[in-house]
Amino acid sequence: MTAIHPDPYQRGIMFSVMPIPPVAEHCVAVEGGPVTFVVESRLLTKELQAAHLAESGFDPGESNLDDFGATVHVHDAADDVEYLRFDCFNSEPHYHYINLAKSENLVCRIDEVAEGDPTEWTLSRLAVRLPEMLELAGAQQAARAVRSQPGRVESALERVADLLRRAQIDALALRSAEPVL
Repeated sequence: MTAIHPDPYQRGIMFSVMPIPPVAEHCVAVEGGPVTFVVESRLLTKELQAAHLAESGFDPGESNLDDFGATVHVHDAADDVEYLRFDCFNSEPHYHYINLAKSENLVCRIDEVAEGDPTEWTLSRLAVRLPEMLELAGAQQAARAVRSQPGRVESALERVADLLRRAQIDALALRSAEPVL
């Protein structure tokens, strides 16, 4: 038997290219003590990807990127660096561990069959596993700060949950509108 992928047990796919930046006018920031959550209504197209990757010299090969949904960006409030991103997309929900210091962007698919609704899964991970996920992304100080101020993160997540659900609807509206690019 021949393996299709050299390592079927890897966590995700590592890229040396940082994720496509958010569109500021589609974002709402929520302060959560040591972290800032930025909720975005996101529409991603292969044209947007090509424009982003042209700057980095990275060739994505054949890309069928055409997806939309709600996104949560997790920033360290101390330095405003993004360490985690959860893309609760319609077709291919996934999340990112972003380690800017190492120029690493680990992208992991959310198995919505096993995990259920990507939005609910994301909210659960933010509530239960945020410090551990920040540590894996290289944000040890932010992880320690989250552990020391859990109440501030918890109260922010109530607002994030409302915004995420609204962002999903707004992203559908963006998708239905005329092409952005």
